[in-house]
Amino acid sequence: MKKLIYGAYGSNLLKERFMVYIKGGEFCGKEYNGCEDKTEPEDLGWMYVPYRLYFAKKSPRWENKGVAFLSCEKEEDTQYHAVVRLWKISENQFVDIHKQEGKRWYYKILELGEKDGFKIKTITGCWLNELNAPSEKYIDIIKRGLKEVTQWSDEKIENYLKSFLKLKISC
Repeated sequence: MKKLIYGAYGSNLLKERFMVYIKGGEFCGKEYNGCEDKTEPEDLGWMYVPYRLYFAKKSPRWENKGVAFLSCEKEEDTQYHAVVRLWKISENQFVDIHKQEGKRWYYKILELGEKDGFKIKTITGCWLNELNAPSEKYIDIIKRGLKEVTQWSDEKIENYLKSFLKLKISC
């Protein structure tokens, strides 16, 4: 079975949230089927990637507020590089996660490099014309995920997120 590393961001930084994509179950009032292959992913920590985090669209699940995406173009300014959590999963799990994320919004697969001989991939969409601030509830999930994976202080997490929340990206 071929493996890859999924670069998770946004609410998928939080293990509890990400695991419903793998195992199935309920998270914040929504049911997930999970992957056909429910093998536990291997947590490989985190890294910065040269893409900006931004919030767009209107998600009914998150109070019609924005959800996280990574920019489709590389970001030169390291101040705006995003954190991704690295989950080693099977290619089949990646396909199933992509289906659960919703291919209409998350239609672009980005290759983020390699680690230990495995390709690092993530899923995003290019919605700079539909920027929308996220809900507090959604941001809280992201904060919990950042704390879990980076062990940063609350202040460092706040500062990291502020740089993306105040961001106005021009097309």
